[in-house]
Amino acid sequence: MTYCLLFYIFFKVGLFTIGGGLASVGLLNEYLVAPGYIASDTFYNMFAISQSTPGPIGVNMATYVGFEQFGLLGAIVATFGLVLPSFIIITTIVYTLKSFNKSKYVVAAFFGFRPAAIGIILSVGYMLIMNSVLDIDRGIAIDINLQIKGVLFFSVLFASIRYKIHPLICVLVGGVIGGIFL
Repeated sequence: MTYCLLFYIFFKVGLFTIGGGLASVGLLNEYLVAPGYIASDTFYNMFAISQSTPGPIGVNMATYVGFEQFGLLGAIVATFGLVLPSFIIITTIVYTLKSFNKSKYVVAAFFGFRPAAIGIILSVGYMLIMNSVLDIDRGIAIDINLQIKGVLFFSVLFASIRYKIHPLICVLVGGVIGGIFL
């Protein structure tokens, strides 16, 4: 992998991802794991760490992948590649949308983006479950510890939503659970 390829991959992910960092995980998997730039286990560990650290998941993931590939300069290149399309698009929209913000077509387009973004995020969640808890090729559970981790993870997730537990507490509980079953 080169700096140019790293920039290109993250620029493309930033350009074609609608719905935030979780929606970008599928593309990152396709562009980084499938060609063999990053091992599957390493990718899912990077995703877990990126999700656990403060800040947007996509930016955290870009910074982490860039740093793992090329150090500090790689982190800067990957992060810049990811955010540059959004910067260009938002800047363009600000200058051109002022006259179109009441258009029924613009309102309808943004209304249509919502379910598409939710669908993308749900498909990424499905992919993560299938790759981290189940063996996709055989369709069976890999390891009882992974099943226990999955049940505990979704229990913490459910509890955090149901009882409105602060996210920091959920991250700490998740870290303790991961440490116990490592």
